[in-house]
Amino acid sequence: MLAIKSVQKKANLVGWLLMIPTAISILLFIVYPVVFSVVLSFTNWKFVFVNVEFTGFENYRWLFSEQGSQFWTSTWISIKFTFISTAIQTFLGFLLAYVLYNMGRRLQGVYKVLLYVPVLLPAPVVSVMWTFIFEPNVGLMDTLLSVFGVTDFPLWLTNENISLWTVIAVNTWRYIGVTMIIYFIAMNAIPKDVIEGAVIDGAGKWRILWRFILPLTWSSTSTNLLLSVMGGLKSFDLFYLFTNGTGDYGLYVVGLYIWRTAYKFKTFCRAVTMSLVLSVIIAVISLGMNSLLNKQEDRIND
Repeated sequence: MLAIKSVQKKANLVGWLLMIPTAISILLFIVYPVVFSVVLSFTNWKFVFVNVEFTGFENYRWLFSEQGSQFWTSTWISIKFTFISTAIQTFLGFLLAYVLYNMGRRLQGVYKVLLYVPVLLPAPVVSVMWTFIFEPNVGLMDTLLSVFGVTDFPLWLTNENISLWTVIAVNTWRYIGVTMIIYFIAMNAIPKDVIEGAVIDGAGKWRILWRFILPLTWSSTSTNLLLSVMGGLKSFDLFYLFTNGTGDYGLYVVGLYIWRTAYKFKTFCRAVTMSLVLSVIIAVISLGMNSLLNKQEDRIND
């Protein structure tokens, strides 16, 4: 017994020692930045760290006053972009995964590569490519429309009524491969005997899809929704590149506004304050969605 206890103590000691690098990393790269940001949000820090003074809740008063209204306008644009993009991406990603699931192995390889390539492309490459596609009158999109007799071409990236939808389309094209792969993995994890048993019982493809595949891939739906929502609320790169950092044409999302506040307006204290409030908003939305999705999953399992 003494020998066993001695071995257990040594094992526990080794475990604690192995945790030290992880604990230090968490303190340095997560806890310290958050605490430092909270402290800075109560100061008047501008562009350089000199003459920094404690100002109390002044930055928060500014944010919740009329002067800080642009933050809430930009947040609303980000929320619209996020939920519309998430809905489209999740729906189409599931359909594409289902098509892939029913393909032969050779076709699956080609199909997966074609749909996943956009995920690997850097944001600057994506923005340049789609800027040429949406180029007025001579771009690929307007050329295709002219084939169908359309002569009044919309300004895809400079018309405030459609610019957000344009970026949603590009973002969906860029990330739908991730959604598709997550669903495809979940579909392949469904036991084959379950599907074969349903076929033997006379279930058609539609019934199998509705009664078996959809419920059994619900955890993947939850994953896709949460990843897409959290990523959408933090969107920055495409909006920056499509507008040259100005946020014009109805594309002034919150991430871009925070960046401009810090590096264009040289007011880091307000940018930090907005970042903290945005983090709280993202956390609340994510936790709320997670709770709803878990309740739905419990209903499905019951």
